[in-house]
Amino acid sequence: MSYWDTSALAKLYLPEPDSADFVQKAASDVLMATARLTLYEMRRVAFRKEIEGFIPVGTAETALSQLEQDIVAGQIRLIEMDAQAEAEFNGVIAACYRRNPPLPIRTFDALHLASARVSAQTELVGTDKRLRDAAKLLGFSLFPA
Repeated sequence: MSYWDTSALAKLYLPEPDSADFVQKAASDVLMATARLTLYEMRRVAFRKEIEGFIPVGTAETALSQLEQDIVAGQIRLIEMDAQAEAEFNGVIAACYRRNPPLPIRTFDALHLASARVSAQTELVGTDKRLRDAAKLLGFSLFPA
């Protein structure tokens, strides 16, 4: 099982040039984990792609519905924001900002990494550079490598 950031999970539902690599990775993962936050980020990404003309009108709802089905089917485990996630978030922020030089992590990226820690994941699947830099600092392995 690996932790999937929104940047990577979106590639499964909203095709991009490198989506095939992520589809193959998803097929090899028995179970994928992501934060509930991803549902909100995915909604924004889907509608943004639709408005910008990257996907046809009406595709956003279809993609979001498929994501929900995969969650209900148990293929994707949602990590909730609770006291444990908050404690992990605090640790992620401290580790990144106390580094020399500091690694300026964004709030949602820190929440994703906290969720990955709560779910005991050691691999982060994501494409966002800042998130990946912080994940590497925290000892996660990365996909893509």
